[in-house]
Parts: sequence; C-alpha cells; structure tokens
Amino acid sequence: MLDQIDHYWEKFLNGLALVACLLIMIMVAVICADVGTRAMKWGNIPWSPEVAEYTLYLSTFLAAPWLLREGKHVRMDMLLRAIPSKAAWVTELIADIIGAATALILTVSSIRAVTSSADSGSLVLKILVFPEWWVLAPAAAMFLVLAIEFLFRIRRLWAGAKTLRAEATSVA
Repeated sequence: MLDQIDHYWEKFLNGLALVACLLIMIMVAVICADVGTRAMKWGNIPWSPEVAEYTLYLSTFLAAPWLLREGKHVRMDMLLRAIPSKAAWVTELIADIIGAATALILTVSSIRAVTSSADSGSLVLKILVFPEWWVLAPAAAMFLVLAIEFLFRIRRLWAGAKTLRAEATSVA
C-alpha cells in the first residue's frame, strides 16, 4: 500500500517540477520581452521584474521536493564517505529526521503567517497589487510537501541497505 502511495507521490513531485520548469520558461520569456521592448525603444514592461521575482520564488519551492527525492541537491558528504557505512546510514537517518521536523516546524510557522496576513488584509503594494497571503501560501504548502517527502525518504532509507545513500550530486 505505501509503495503505491510512494509511486503516486513521485508522480506528483514530477508534476511540481514540471510546473517549476514552466514558470522558469515564463520568467525567461517575460525578461526577454522586457529587454527587447527596451532595445527597440518601445518602452518597457513595468511589471516584468515582479513577475520574474514571483516565478523564481515559486519555481524554487515547487522544485525543492523533487530535487530532494531525486538526490539532485548538493550534498556535503565528505564526512559520510570517511566514516563506516553503518555510521553513515545512521547519520543519514538522523539528518532526514531533522529535515522532516524542520519542514514541519516551517509548515506550522508558514501557516500562521498566511492566516495572520489574511486576517489583517495585508496587501503587496508594488506595480502588481494583491493579498500578501497569496505569496506566503505556497511556502506553507511546499514545506508540508517537503516534510512528507522526508518521511518517504526515511521509509526508503529504512527499507534499503544499511549503507551510505547513493545520491546523484556530491561535492566529495
């Protein structure tokens, strides 16, 4: 049962990563359009820096759980490679537990920030004007998604070989 949930969870994270890629494409297109209009002396697109700012923010949050799952984040694993494999496995387990706890704490804090912002009616007042909680809500949701991925990560680590996890990106 959990294996099937994990399978669909992976598909969900792949979808989030795809949305992150689409947002980056939108950001690039908007920035290029802004630069192009200025180069042609047609003026500029005044809202383009804000769109770039928010798409960068969203794409980072949307891609983070997928990066964690795929092991495509940068790992400082020099110490893990230097210690016995069983100790490295325990260290990985502890790190994932700390990661899950941290993501859950950030989820709760972010939800409090979202509800506080919504209750107070705070607005983002730039060229684009909208409720502040719209910017805060993705963080709350994605911290929860990260916490869940850490729990699946712990499960996969526990079920696998009791040795150092082979990740895709390492600095060692």
